[in-house]
Amino acid sequence: MLNGFKIREMRMKKGYTTMDVSKLTHISKSYIEELERGDKKNPSFNKIVSIAEALGIVIDDLIVKSQS
Repeated sequence: MLNGFKIREMRMKKGYTTMDVSKLTHISKSYIEELERGDKKNPSFNKIVSIAEALGIVIDDLIVKSQS
């Protein structure tokens, strides 16, 4: 599952606004905001890849790992 709070954290570290990420990923600003709030939990793989690339991180940084 996607960790929306991590998106926000990494975005802010880069000094990006949600509009910046939206423009870089071609994903709507409102959708990015919904992800960050946790309202959307399972975006498509392509969206996760786009966000990770825009933030300069690997996909694993955005995924909540289950406890074994």
